[in-house]
Amino acid sequence: MTNKEFDKRDARLLAYLRGELTDEDKERLQEELAEDEAFAAKLEHLLLGEEKEPEQPAQISLPEEKQSRILRRGKWRMRLGNSAFTLGIAFLAGVLLFTVNTWIGTSMYDELYRVTRSMVNFTQPGITAGSSGSQIGLLYGNIEMELREQVGADQKNAGKIESTNLLWLVSAQPKWPNGVRDVKLFFRFPSEAMTPEETEYLRTPAWKAMEKLPEGTVSQLAISFDRLLTYEEYYSLISRHVPDDEQETVWLAVDTGEELKQADRDEGNVILSAGEIWGFSERSLDYGNAPIQVNAEGNRRTAAYVAEMKYLAEQERLSRAVGRGLMWGQPNIQERYQYLQEHGVGIYGAVITGPTKELLKLKEETSITAAFLGQVDWWNWERPAASGTQNSW
Repeated sequence: MTNKEFDKRDARLLAYLRGELTDEDKERLQEELAEDEAFAAKLEHLLLGEEKEPEQPAQISLPEEKQSRILRRGKWRMRLGNSAFTLGIAFLAGVLLFTVNTWIGTSMYDELYRVTRSMVNFTQPGITAGSSGSQIGLLYGNIEMELREQVGADQKNAGKIESTNLLWLVSAQPKWPNGVRDVKLFFRFPSEAMTPEETEYLRTPAWKAMEKLPEGTVSQLAISFDRLLTYEEYYSLISRHVPDDEQETVWLAVDTGEELKQADRDEGNVILSAGEIWGFSERSLDYGNAPIQVNAEGNRRTAAYVAEMKYLAEQERLSRAVGRGLMWGQPNIQERYQYLQEHGVGIYGAVITGPTKELLKLKEETSITAAFLGQVDWWNWERPAASGTQNSW
């Protein structure tokens, strides 16, 4: 800015102080004062008498009230300008944080939901993870999933599992009804050959209890075999004793290599239960766009299981975090997945449900080395033509 322009601005200040400016010029000058701190300081110096008018002997005189009003107006304009700038920056930062929180939180939700669901279905015999409610976010996220257990034809509530993430810190904790889970389903891993007499104590209590139960009941039964079976071999064996329409297999126990390591450490029968055993619930697997409608296509079913194990191995951090709430030790998913790739899927046990007296026919199967009776309920095998539930909120 040239000296000539400085002189012109000073002249406008003096004219303003004398009251010689028009209303339009006053507004324009006041806007310049709000935007230019140095220009406003010049006016303040003139008002305080720290600067004298060049070549103007006449004394400037304005009422003190008007001088204070002018100063206050200029200061408030500057304060409002600074506040607007600060609020604008804060608003943009908030929008950016919200976008990042939602975007990353949604991705984390999808991964955590899938890992939690699969870890429940693979490590908790007879239990499946159902519907869920969620709060999505990177800073804080929460997924609450209902746990279900099939007894007969009915799905019963078995509690819930809650997974949370605080930034990248993840935890999962099942919440059983009344705070306790009554574990009744156990499996014997076929680590070594034993005679029927040596394993009789693992079967007899279940068979005797089922013999005493009345006709109009349904039961849940965990059975183990003396060898590893393919998917087709398992269904062929079961159907020799119980028709397909009189039983339903809800969970299959699978050899993942870690069971044999435990057998090497322990002597005698290796008995496994929830938190130690691995397998899968057939209904929980994703078979793509063409879901399997009948008991067949075993290769396709087992391939879906191995593919999901691969996903859990890739999500090792999440799988470990969720596994801490469901298992007694480390999940060792990478090792289990590699074993399944090399050896295939070998089935050594199952959870089945159906009419009690029909399941009792399995007593005649000599390859069954262990049988444990789970939940029992009154007859519900035939579904009514219409049924439903009503919640109280």
